[in-house]
Amino acid sequence: QIQHFFDPKGVVIVEAKRRDVNGQCTKKDNDCSGKEIRDSRYNDMKTSMYLLGNAFRLNQVKAPDNLPTVRAAKAFFKEMDVLEKAVRKNPKTLDPASQKRYLAALDLLDAYLDLVELPPTESGFYDQEFSTKVGESSRLT
Repeated sequence: QIQHFFDPKGVVIVEAKRRDVNGQCTKKDNDCSGKEIRDSRYNDMKTSMYLLGNAFRLNQVKAPDNLPTVRAAKAFFKEMDVLEKAVRKNPKTLDPASQKRYLAALDLLDAYLDLVELPPTESGFYDQEFSTKVGESSRLT
């Protein structure tokens, strides 16, 4: 299950769209089917966390990397990147080192969630399935 979280082909980020005009393909090779963009849930999470962390600024004077929220996100990424390498390169069923990294990453994630005013991981809020479709729901309730 954790390998799917890091799988670069695991999630459709942008769905494929047909590129025809009024149902008529205008390309010379008659290939009007678009290509979907795929990425891992982890990379999608990293992008979202960085953008959300950058949104919590009081003014435009500080560089994004100096914001506490972005620093917290980057600390989480650093821990998770090591975990990702371990899981993708040499997956093991019960690896104590990976388990320790996972617990450390959860603590860092909770620190980040507190800074961006979201519920902590142990709140039970994240146990439900969320839709990843754009525009599906803009609310956390």
